[in-house]
Amino acid sequence: MEKRCLRCGAEVERGVKANNKKYCSDTCRDTAYTERNRERHNAWQRARWQRKVKGEKIQCAICGEEHRQVGTHITQRHGITAREYREKYGFDVKRGQLPKDLRKKKADYVFENETVKNLEKGKKFHFKKGQKGIGKYKRSEQTMQRLKQQSFIKKDNN
Repeated sequence: MEKRCLRCGAEVERGVKANNKKYCSDTCRDTAYTERNRERHNAWQRARWQRKVKGEKIQCAICGEEHRQVGTHITQRHGITAREYREKYGFDVKRGQLPKDLRKKKADYVFENETVKNLEKGKKFHFKKGQKGIGKYKRSEQTMQRLKQQSFIKKDNN
């Protein structure tokens, strides 16, 4: 009676220590172990990383995990783009989801490294009122509320 490898199905060689061998090679054994324990190991790594991260976090609307940058988590873990996520869950499509402290840190960095000057140079590319191509995407409820607060859209008289 011949023994077969549990992973690839190849014949397991017989020998002195082959009576309880389950795999044809160390590679098959290691790969099978990795496959069996991948999810548990990934969960352990995520938990370890979450303990290391300092500062405020934002909760993912899909799985409930908290992260500093939800967009990165969504693309890597859930396989959808950040834009699709924002549209599906009603977040502001044009704004990234960052905690207040991280948003402030990045804003300060823009002035520190003078990236803000690019905005001034790019004024000729900004949209003008009535320009073709505006309104390609439907605005989320959150965006509409923000624009109303900033008086870009007339408020309803209800």
